[in-house]
Amino acid sequence: MLRNSLLLSFFGVILAALVLQGCASLHLEEGQAAFQELRYQDAIHHFGKAVVRSPNPEAYRMLAGSHARVNEHEEAVSAYSVLIALPDATDEDRLAYSAALFKEGEYKQAERILNEIGQRDPSNELAAALRQSAILAQDDRRDTTAFKVSPIETPGIRSAFAPLRAGETLYFTGAVERQGAKDPYTDLSYTDIYQMPVKGGTPVLVPGVNGPYHDGMAAPSPDGSLLVFTRSSHQEDKVGKLLLDDASVNNTTLYYARKGLTEWQNVVEIGLSDEASMFAHPAWSPDGSRLYFSSDMPGGQGGMDIWYIRRNGTTWEYPPVNMGSMINSVGDDVFPSLKGNDTLFYASDGQITFGGLDVLFTVRDSLGNWERPLHLDFPLNSQSDDFALTFNSDGKSGLISSDRYGYDRLLSFEIIERPLLVTGTVIDSLTGEPIPNAIINLLDSEDGSAVALNSDLNGIFKLNLPHGKSYRAEALMDTYFARNLSIETPTDPLIRDLQLEIYLVPLSELKNDDYASSIREGDRFELPEIRWDYDSYRLREEAKPALALVAQFLQNRPGIEVELRSHCDARGLDSYNQKLSERRAGSAAQYLLDLGVANSQVHPVGVGEAELRNECSDGIPCSEAKHQENRRTEFLIVRTAETEN
Repeated sequence: MLRNSLLLSFFGVILAALVLQGCASLHLEEGQAAFQELRYQDAIHHFGKAVVRSPNPEAYRMLAGSHARVNEHEEAVSAYSVLIALPDATDEDRLAYSAALFKEGEYKQAERILNEIGQRDPSNELAAALRQSAILAQDDRRDTTAFKVSPIETPGIRSAFAPLRAGETLYFTGAVERQGAKDPYTDLSYTDIYQMPVKGGTPVLVPGVNGPYHDGMAAPSPDGSLLVFTRSSHQEDKVGKLLLDDASVNNTTLYYARKGLTEWQNVVEIGLSDEASMFAHPAWSPDGSRLYFSSDMPGGQGGMDIWYIRRNGTTWEYPPVNMGSMINSVGDDVFPSLKGNDTLFYASDGQITFGGLDVLFTVRDSLGNWERPLHLDFPLNSQSDDFALTFNSDGKSGLISSDRYGYDRLLSFEIIERPLLVTGTVIDSLTGEPIPNAIINLLDSEDGSAVALNSDLNGIFKLNLPHGKSYRAEALMDTYFARNLSIETPTDPLIRDLQLEIYLVPLSELKNDDYASSIREGDRFELPEIRWDYDSYRLREEAKPALALVAQFLQNRPGIEVELRSHCDARGLDSYNQKLSERRAGSAAQYLLDLGVANSQVHPVGVGEAELRNECSDGIPCSEAKHQENRRTEFLIVRTAETEN
C-alpha cells in the first residue's frame, strides 16, 4: 500500500508539473500573439501567468518589454532584473534593463551594467553613449534652473504631442478616449491633427487632412500654402480586417495638402514611401528650401535617422540626404525642428539622455558643417520621453512634448537667461603646452569697459559674459608675440558655454629658419612689451629684451627690412600726435641700431592717430584701457630676401 501511495504521489507531481508546463506554454503563446498585435496589457497578463509557472527567459523578456511600452517602468525594472540573472540573458537584454533603470532614475546601477557591457564589447556604441548619459545624470552640477516649464491644457484630448505654432494657431497631434476603432497600442482613438488658439480654447480637428487611422505631426510651410503631415497606411487581410501587427500598424509616410478656402485640399503622398520603411515627423527650414523628417530607410546610422529633401520651387528633389553621423546615432533620432536655418533641434535615445528620448540641438558653423549636438538640461529634459520641441518667434520660449505625466502632454517653456561662461586656454603654438600667467585684456566693443585677467597654472581663464556682444581680446605674455582677436558671444541664450583656444607664437621662433623662411612681405607682428605711456616716447625697460631678439633676427637675415610703425591715441592735437608717434618709432629703431642692426633694414614710421584700433577718436570718451590699445608699435615686413630676387 505504501509503495502504491508513493507511486501515486510521484505521478501526481509529474502530472501537475506537466499541467503547469502546458499552461505556461499556452500563456506564452497567447502573450506573444497579444504582443505582436500591440495589446500590451493582455500580453502582460499572459506573460505574468507564464513566468509564474515556468521561468522562461523569452516570457520575462517580453513581459519586461510590455511593461516598458505602457510606461510601467517599475514593473519593467523588476522583470528585467530577473531576466538578466538567467543564463540565457543577452547584452541586448542588459541594455533594455539599463534603459528601464534610467526611467526610474537609477543611474548608478545602470552605469554598473553598462560598464560590464563595455568591458565585454568595447565596440558597443549604444552602451558607451548610455554610460556617458548615466554619468552625466549623476552630476550634481547640472543646471536645474535653465528652463521654466508649464503644462498646456488641451480640453477633451487624452494624449497630445508634436506641437507647432503658426501665427496665433497651435497645431498638435492628439488622441481621445472613445468607443469605436482604437489604436491597440494606446487603447485610445487613432491620432488626428488638431488646432486651437495659442491663448487656449477648445481643440478642433484640422479640416481636410484627417483619415480613418493615424494622422499627425503637422508642418505648415513657411508661406502657409502647404501642410505636410504623417499618415499611417494600415494593411488589411483578404476579408478587410485590419492586420494589427507592429509592421502593419506603423507603416507611416509623409503626405501634403494644399490650402483651400475652408479646409486643406488635394492630399497627396510626397513620394518617399518604399512600403518597408517609416517616414515621419516633417519639419520645414524657415526659408522653405528643405523638408526635414525621420526615417529608418536604408543608409542610416542606426534606427530612425534625420534626413531631408530639398524643395525647388514647386517640386521635391530626390533622393533624400542623411544628416550624417555627427547628428544621427545608433539609436533613434527623431522629431527634427529648426530655429533659424542654422540651429537644428531633435530628440534622441542613442546619445546623451536622462531616460528615453531627450532633446538635443546642433549649430551649423560658417563652413556649413553641423557641430557636436548639445543636450538640454532638466527640467526641459526628464527621465521620461521628451521630444518635438519648437520655438516661438522670440527665440526664448516655445513648446515641447513629454510623457512625464504618464501620457503624452504639451508643455510650454521659457529659457531662464544667464551669463555665458567663457573658458579659454592660452597655448604655446610651438610645444602645445599651456602658458601660465598670460595676460588677457578684454574690451567691450560698444561701451569701452575693460577687464584684465590672467591664465592659471594650466593656462586656463574663465569669465562670464552676456550674450550677443562683441569684444576685442588681446593675449600678452613676455617672450611671445601678442595676439589680438575678436570674440562674438552667441545671441542664442541656450548656448551656455563658449570654449576658446588662444595660441601664442614664442619670440624664439625668430631664430627658427623655417619660421623665418615663411615670412612674407606685408606680414605684421606685434610685441606685447612695446607699449607707450601716455604722452611719452621713452622706451620701457620691458621692451628691450624683446627688441634684442628682433635685432638678432634682422642681423641674421640682412635681406629682411621692417617698418616700425608707432601709434598714438587720439587725445591731443593731430599734429602733436604725429610728431609724438615719429619720436616713438625713432626710439625703437635707434635701440635696434645700437644693437648692430643695419640702418637699411629699419624704417621708423610715425602713424599718429591715423590707424586707431578702436572707435576712440577725437571727442569720444573712452577708458584708459581702450586708449592703451592704440599706443602701440607694430612691425611691418616691407622687403624679404625673396623680394630682392
